[in-house]
Amino acid sequence: MKKLYSIFLLAICVSVSSAYSQFQPLTGNELPGAVVVSTDNYTPETIWNYNSGAAPVLSEYGFTALLVQKFMVGPKDFKIEAYLMNTPEAAYGMYSTNILKCPIQDSITAWDCLAQGQYQSAYGRFYIVITNETGSASLFYSYTIMQKFMALNPQEPLKLPDVFNAPAFADNRNQVDFVCGMLGMQNSLLGWENLIVRVRFAMYAVILPDPRSQIYFAQITFPTQGDMYTFLTNAKLMQNGVPIPSYNDYGFLFREFVISDPSTPLTIYFLQSSVPIAIAEVTEN
Repeated sequence: MKKLYSIFLLAICVSVSSAYSQFQPLTGNELPGAVVVSTDNYTPETIWNYNSGAAPVLSEYGFTALLVQKFMVGPKDFKIEAYLMNTPEAAYGMYSTNILKCPIQDSITAWDCLAQGQYQSAYGRFYIVITNETGSASLFYSYTIMQKFMALNPQEPLKLPDVFNAPAFADNRNQVDFVCGMLGMQNSLLGWENLIVRVRFAMYAVILPDPRSQIYFAQITFPTQGDMYTFLTNAKLMQNGVPIPSYNDYGFLFREFVISDPSTPLTIYFLQSSVPIAIAEVTEN
């Protein structure tokens, strides 16, 4: 948790410039029968010329550079987009808030998704998107492209915070989102835009199915106590300037928070449901 907090302070929601590029493009020789059609590079300044729709959220998470390569494999067209983010958390954030239903996940990397003619992955500091225009019969060639890119650009896999190793998350660990700003929140299914107004934060969150009520659970790190108190105020978890452990309107909304660890007082566990469900029930091993 201390590592997450320090990374949050340095880079997670701030675009940090980089004086160097940290990726090795494919040459085409690594891919049987492939011909490299084009190789292009983009910076935080020029990304708007390539993908103006994604540029704002890339900037919010912290974006360094983009490599775009197009290949011809016989009659089939493939494209790899390798977004180099400021941190592994930022790469995972872009990945986690851009995937919905994935019939095939975690095939090559710890975090990847193959669906609807597109392969996506969070691989260290890289957010990878591989697409083709020739249908599902060609999808698995994306695996080959990804494996070759990984061989040229080794990365350490991101690990989720320890709390997500609890049994309650076993079936939903690959649905955990990482969010650190309003645009990321809007791209998620969490619906907490009103809770993060004027708040700086770094959040891992997931929606858990439960017979009693859907459970919205998050681990959130704040840079200052002021940010944390603003969040708690927005969540109705402050009373007379003092944090309170829970809020219950006895019908539609229950919220609870606890400090995750006394040594990290600005990191909390936060739970929301329609009926009272204790955080301890979700996080216990």
